[in-house]
Amino acid sequence: MHSTKPPNLVPAQRLRWEIGAALLLKVLLLFGLWFLIFRWQERPAGKPDIAAHFALPAAHNFSSQPIKESDHVR
Repeated sequence: MHSTKPPNLVPAQRLRWEIGAALLLKVLLLFGLWFLIFRWQERPAGKPDIAAHFALPAAHNFSSQPIKESDHVR
């Protein structure tokens, strides 16, 4: 009986190349994210007013008549 070795699926050199490419891609993506967050040129000059952005329009219903609910059965 002869011993069978499992085939080497990924050679060591190719594995090193894939790891290096993955790390390079990660660095590029992190740099791009940093650039978008901190260095984007078209950002506003001042801080945005968050309260004004999420403010609801004022309700101008000053009638003295109560609002009638629908007549559906619950």
